[in-house]
Amino acid sequence: MARRGHRVAVIGATGTLGSDLVEVLEERDYPVVELIPVATDQSLGEEVTFHGASHPVLTGDVPLRGVDVAFLCLPADAASPWIRQALGASIPCIDLSGSLAARSEVPVVVADLAPAAEDLRQPLVSGPPGPALAWALALAPLHARFGLRRVVGTSLESASGAGREGIRTLEAEVVALFNQEELPEPSVFAGPVAFDCVPELEHPADAYGAGPGEAALVGLLQRILGAPVPAAITRVRVPTFAGLGASLAIETVEPASPEAARDALLKAPSLELWDPDAVGPSTRDAVSRSSVLIGRVRRDPTSGGLLLWIAADPVRLAATNGVRIAEARFDLH
Repeated sequence: MARRGHRVAVIGATGTLGSDLVEVLEERDYPVVELIPVATDQSLGEEVTFHGASHPVLTGDVPLRGVDVAFLCLPADAASPWIRQALGASIPCIDLSGSLAARSEVPVVVADLAPAAEDLRQPLVSGPPGPALAWALALAPLHARFGLRRVVGTSLESASGAGREGIRTLEAEVVALFNQEELPEPSVFAGPVAFDCVPELEHPADAYGAGPGEAALVGLLQRILGAPVPAAITRVRVPTFAGLGASLAIETVEPASPEAARDALLKAPSLELWDPDAVGPSTRDAVSRSSVLIGRVRRDPTSGGLLLWIAADPVRLAATNGVRIAEARFDLH
């Protein structure tokens, strides 16, 4: 009898993204016949729970031959060996590390934005990092309905954007400050982040230009939207443990009233439009949700354009998008 279901490898299974991806596989009842969680030696002896069963985490040079699909959930700078191995073994590979997002030959796929069947069949597919995914999901329906002339925004990104080590770093700094101790030496972020906001994720090479992360986010948005929409973005590291918030100022080609914009957003997938009379949505409201929360849709009195606020869990968004890419590739729903 033919084996039913997939042998699924999750590379980086113990990190924030990998852990969420395993949860999403379970929530969506993905047909997993064997889960293969892989991580670095730092996770030696750990286990991953899936459908009530414990799976030992594999470390080192784990062979992928015979795997049906591999999800890369590790840092971008560690992804290359796994990509080479997946290609060599002809294994479909969904890269969520961001390492391939700027490669023109690798399709960047958002499951909610009608990906081309040809893109889904590629041996390597890139799912955009969570911040770009959140922005794209909010902007795509407005671009489709009205056209986007210009976008200016500020992205407020939590410690979880740097993975588990980012969360641990923020925890350690908070404890040190409460105990009136010296802060630990920075190892994940450029400097201390506890009770502070840092207006760049990486210092720009040009003091008057965008930082690398800001330029990457603009490039990804343009690629996902399929149009060179001018965008200026400031990415700010904020002292929260999870979630993302963003304030967007949007100028459209066709006139767009707040009411018409809300109508377009209401009909779009993976968006939750907040009641205009309610407070929020906050970044905490978005934690563990697989949708983008949108509130404060209003007219920009300075340009006649639109202002809106989004809140999202970028890690959960990226994990859900990755699983849905696999579902679409294998026609599972």
